[in-house]
Amino acid sequence: MKRREFTKLSLTGLAAAGILGAPYACANSHEKRKKPSLINTLYYRANTYHYNPAHIATDMQWMANHGSHALTIALSEVDFEKAHRNIETIVTEAHKRNLKVFFVTSRWAGVFAGAPKMPSLFAAKNPHTWSLNAEGKPYFHSSGPICSIYYPEVEQFFMAYLDKAFNNFGFDGVVWDEPKAYQMDYSSKGKATLKAISGYADGSGEALIVHEGRYCDFISKLNDHIKTKHGDKVINFFAYPYLTESWIEQASKIRHLDYFGADGRAYPNTERPQVYTGKKFLLGEGNVGMRYVKKADEKHLKSMVLIENFKTKPDEYELLDKHLDTVITMADQLAYYYYPRSCEEPNKAMQIITDKLKKHL
Repeated sequence: MKRREFTKLSLTGLAAAGILGAPYACANSHEKRKKPSLINTLYYRANTYHYNPAHIATDMQWMANHGSHALTIALSEVDFEKAHRNIETIVTEAHKRNLKVFFVTSRWAGVFAGAPKMPSLFAAKNPHTWSLNAEGKPYFHSSGPICSIYYPEVEQFFMAYLDKAFNNFGFDGVVWDEPKAYQMDYSSKGKATLKAISGYADGSGEALIVHEGRYCDFISKLNDHIKTKHGDKVINFFAYPYLTESWIEQASKIRHLDYFGADGRAYPNTERPQVYTGKKFLLGEGNVGMRYVKKADEKHLKSMVLIENFKTKPDEYELLDKHLDTVITMADQLAYYYYPRSCEEPNKAMQIITDKLKKHL
């Protein structure tokens, strides 16, 4: 089945609001089944480089027909100048179908994730703000350097670009995608703040906990700004499922969060196939993704899980099919990638998701 043929499929009779969960085998018998109230379709980079209005309209209609309530785009710094019309069209076509549109601060200053392989312009122009390791060398991930949250110009940059995003495009909310700056910071500003705290020298103990808290406070300040300047926007946050309990506790206290959760593969770490070498799993030993769901419940937040259905290999499809019922009914929000990158059989991946969503709608 070709992509355009697939996207023309519709599931008649699906309720676009109010998702009814179905029973599933819990990892532990005491875990309660969720009834997801938000289906979020990640539309990372689709139609923000090339531009075909007919494709955008078809994609939005597919999402509406298949139970989505929202979609999320990966908004890079470059997009403000190079993809303005593309984004306007996505938002307009989505809103016509009663879909909310969120954006990820994609690689802004290297501080958060989003679409990969997109270095930050701000980081390139402001190397004095880079976060450094204990050897005084900058931290790098796949998309370049990570800026330090201790430099006021980093915070000012985020606030200015949040204003541009909300004022120019009519977004309904933001997604804080996988924080990247929680490693111990040995930049001059980080050192001035943390050096007197026990554990700073080797990046452990009290100093690490304090640094994690400062990073969470950085996000809280950005959320304060959103609420003050732009009103009642939906604020979503997710992080690696395997992070420490102290991190999860502090992150759950970030102000103004609506949804709080984790991302990872939609099968247990105990069943990891040879082809997958990462550490991100929503199910399995250590109760990985459920730690975030339980913490959200404890803090009276809505929970979320994002399934990483990109780079899916043929021997992962059976696991996706086997465990997706559990993941769909795990949290208040289910997010997944629409035609994700680097899948060997993308239509197969989307068909499994379609079939499972149909079952639970």
